[in-house]
Amino acid sequence: MSFKQEEVLRPNANFHPGRWHDVKQAEVEQIVKDLKEVVRKYMFSSLEVPTEHANLLKLIDVIQCLGIAYHFEEEIAQAMQRIYDAYGGNPSLWFRILQQQGFLVSCDVFKEYKDENGSFKESLASDVEGLLELYEATYLKVQGEVVLEDALVFTKTHLNNIANDLTQTNSVLSSHIQDALNLPLQKRVPRLEALCYIPFYQQQSCHNESLLKLAKLGFNLVQSLHKKELSHLSRWWKSLVPNNLPYVRDRLVESFFWALCVYFEPKYSQARIFFNKSICDVS
Repeated sequence: MSFKQEEVLRPNANFHPGRWHDVKQAEVEQIVKDLKEVVRKYMFSSLEVPTEHANLLKLIDVIQCLGIAYHFEEEIAQAMQRIYDAYGGNPSLWFRILQQQGFLVSCDVFKEYKDENGSFKESLASDVEGLLELYEATYLKVQGEVVLEDALVFTKTHLNNIANDLTQTNSVLSSHIQDALNLPLQKRVPRLEALCYIPFYQQQSCHNESLLKLAKLGFNLVQSLHKKELSHLSRWWKSLVPNNLPYVRDRLVESFFWALCVYFEPKYSQARIFFNKSICDVS
């Protein structure tokens, strides 16, 4: 059975982790497969147009924040190589995404953000999204990159002021900024970041419906797999502890969460189980 994209979720459905919509898992997997093809086609079409590379970078950033980058590893790698060879667009996003993918890029791209006196242009303070992107990029600096150290101070100051000003008028954006200031992307657990970012992305007027549906259904599919793994581990643990280790602490779920922090993707299922058993044995 095949569903149209508009039928994947009910019109006013809210996102609740672990709650399945009225479709069978096989049907959900088919919907996910169809949505992946929609996103792939858009990525490839944008890749062929150099003027669209900036939008493609933004799309990749959203895909990573939504926790569905594992669906598009080859496509992202190909896009990154092409974008790296033909620099253009947003320096902050370009620098951060490429650094995350393992490309060696220079912080000289941020010089265009400075005025003739060597200070960051005050006009940057009016662009909230741009400030956030520059702020996140600073956490990929290496020792000696003074321009990014200055950028961190500049962006933190202005983002704090903006968050306070928006508390009454736009509480969603204010909370988003405060969350970023408390814990930048580079220090977050991807799985938890997806859980927080999906509702935020849904509230953005420019959100992509296909991406949003893919993220919601994908989250539940992966969570279903994690539950099966934990169920298997729980049976293993209960068969081991009563007879052989009656004195140990039951920290199975905690250690399983550690494994999810390392790699949550479906293809690492066996690795998570082995890792979890190793942690339990050692502890």
